[in-house]
Amino acid sequence: MNILTFDIEDWWVYDYYGLGDCKEYLPRLEKYLNEILDLLDEKETKATFFCLAKVAEKYPKVVQTIIQRGHHIGCHSYSHKFFGDVIPVDVRNDTRKALDIIQNVIGKEVTAYRAPAFSITESSKWILEILASEGIEYDSSIFPVNRRFGGFENFSPNMPFIIDCNGITIREFPISTAKLSGRDIVYSGGGYFRLFPYCLIKSMTKQSEYMMTYFHIKDFDKRQKRKFVSFYSESAVANYFKSYFGIRNSFSKFKKFVSDFDFMSIEQAANAIDWTKVPSVHI
Repeated sequence: MNILTFDIEDWWVYDYYGLGDCKEYLPRLEKYLNEILDLLDEKETKATFFCLAKVAEKYPKVVQTIIQRGHHIGCHSYSHKFFGDVIPVDVRNDTRKALDIIQNVIGKEVTAYRAPAFSITESSKWILEILASEGIEYDSSIFPVNRRFGGFENFSPNMPFIIDCNGITIREFPISTAKLSGRDIVYSGGGYFRLFPYCLIKSMTKQSEYMMTYFHIKDFDKRQKRKFVSFYSESAVANYFKSYFGIRNSFSKFKKFVSDFDFMSIEQAANAIDWTKVPSVHI
């Protein structure tokens, strides 16, 4: 089961972080999005697009184009604020606001969610209970290795499962991992996809019964304005490497990836799974 997902946030990211003139980057973002949608049409493949509500609010046609092409829309929060130091009322308000905006734009209920930067951790797992209580049925926020914005290290299983939050359940589609030199690594999205050679990604994918991908339009935009700055606790050198390494060939690598394997959306995967037979995890 290979699941294809995108985080639609870069229309906001480029503006927020000052990554160039909007007259230059907006056409590029639109170009890559349309090429992705055309490629998926050719493959008769559907994907899940986790949309930031601020993008839906300012650029509604972006989200409307995606759903008009038959894809699944999820929520990626309202303003991409990381969940490092939030309190319950802030999470609930952000989720309600984001869902209202996206649902009004697409005219359809949204029941899938991905936290900004996968920032749900062991100490903030209570957020999942709030998401479930707000109507979220499917979550894809668990990042089971350590990362700079948190991560839920060593969380298992490495497959879809049910999370029980004080009697409220939510179906989880975690980011998938593979073993490399005895360590669990992520390979199927973001900077990891740009970093690892395609032959290794292809081999790991072939060996995996479950794979969750995650991509951003920014991962493919080799003409984007580059910044050499520190970010949170990372040095400028480390941040620059993680942000831009492998970007020159990333889109051609992505197109080969989609051509070599069959993918589905989270919605399709959820309908294909017999949820009575998957493990349940109490948190």
